Amino acid sequence: MKQKSVKKSKSKPAPKKGTDWDAALKLLKKKRLMTHAEFATMGISGVKLRRSVEAGEILSLGSGIYADASIDLFTASVQAIAKYYPLAVISGFTALNIHGLSNEFIGKIDVDIPRSTSIRNKLLKVHRVAEKRIAGVIRLKYEGSLIRIYNIERSLCEAYRLDPAGSLFFRALKRYVALGNIKISKIQEYDLIANTRVLFHLRQELADA
Repeated sequence: MKQKSVKKSKSKPAPKKGTDWDAALKLLKKKRLMTHAEFATMGISGVKLRRSVEAGEILSLGSGIYADASIDLFTASVQAIAKYYPLAVISGFTALNIHGLSNEFIGKIDVDIPRSTSIRNKLLKVHRVAEKRIAGVIRLKYEGSLIRIYNIERSLCEAYRLDPAGSLFFRALKRYVALGNIKISKIQEYDLIANTRVLFHLRQELADA
């Protein structure tokens, strides 16, 4: 007696699982910033990271730090400082821009650090200064991150130091006066620390107004 052949039912293909890279991109989007070491724990190689940077999938911020490509480079760099360089204080042109006292082009993010420390990163312009000059530091909410930055009066002294009595300084001074919240005592304090003459020019500006 012949046995009937039983037709084997075709099994449905298993649903494709997301790759390690898909998971890594999802996590980066959530965290905004990740390091090479964090990617490595997910099985992502340095070669893959390089190729992804070249393809525009992620941003490289230097020193093994990467950002989600949806964030602009300036914002990502500022947030990276807050997260990975806790001793750094945003200073110079960068502080002026964030406070709205300048709109100069920022090529590298200015940071001040104590002379006893050091930082190396391709996107940072690092200034090693005496600890007594690191005064007037505040924590400011910027694009969802708390950043360490000189307050607006201390930043005004930075403008004078960068361009003593020049056009950059006077534009910053006029913008500060226009804000209306003038703090004479603070400027006097920071003039002494930074060896600047902001108060002298501020009084002239107010007299001419």
